[in-house]
Amino acid sequence: MKRKFIALLLVISAVFALCSGAFAAERDSISVNGHASVEVAPDMATLYGNLEKRATVAETAREDLAKAMAAFKHVLLGQMITGQDIQTVRYTLQPEYSYEKGKRRFTGYVACANYKVKIKNLEKLGTVIDKSIGCNFTVDRVEFGLNNRSLFENSLLEEAVANARSKAAVVARAGGRTLGHLIHASFSTVSNATRSMNRNMMAKAASMDAEEATPTELDPGVITVNANVDLEFALE
Repeated sequence: MKRKFIALLLVISAVFALCSGAFAAERDSISVNGHASVEVAPDMATLYGNLEKRATVAETAREDLAKAMAAFKHVLLGQMITGQDIQTVRYTLQPEYSYEKGKRRFTGYVACANYKVKIKNLEKLGTVIDKSIGCNFTVDRVEFGLNNRSLFENSLLEEAVANARSKAAVVARAGGRTLGHLIHASFSTVSNATRSMNRNMMAKAASMDAEEATPTELDPGVITVNANVDLEFALE
């Protein structure tokens, strides 16, 4: 009985020591956030849009869309856009209905292909848009970006870490302490720039005579790349 009691005391003491150590560790650490950002001129763009064909017969809708897809691919090849830079993200061929006085009426079939196209040479963006509209391609949106975004992100992460460490050092000195080893770290980077085109504007551009059409020019501006870090340091 006595041995069991002593064993129980040892277990309680061990648990108390662990809890005390955890509380001490919590008290003897500091968590800070660091931030860094930079504005960069984009050097690439991603084009999102779709091709769509309608017909009373499914095979006709499929055939018409296949021809449009081939023409669109030919346009992209003419601008040296190939391989993994062209992605068909969705393809559908399904019946279409209209509703009149609460009744559904079959009107035919609609075939649709959604695309994601990466344009690594930003100077070709306007030409790709104009020639694509000639293939009845509908532009949903354009996102500007960077071909080598990681180069900026790595540099910004270093700045964000330095910013966080500086904050932590100030607080530690104020409490008469110094920074110890890094306990925990997490980070995130964000950058985005999007331009959209109005469908009416695209339809008008497609109907223009080639000699009268004004080339599309988009102003990409700058992209703000942000890096944020959350760090936890031990205090000594």
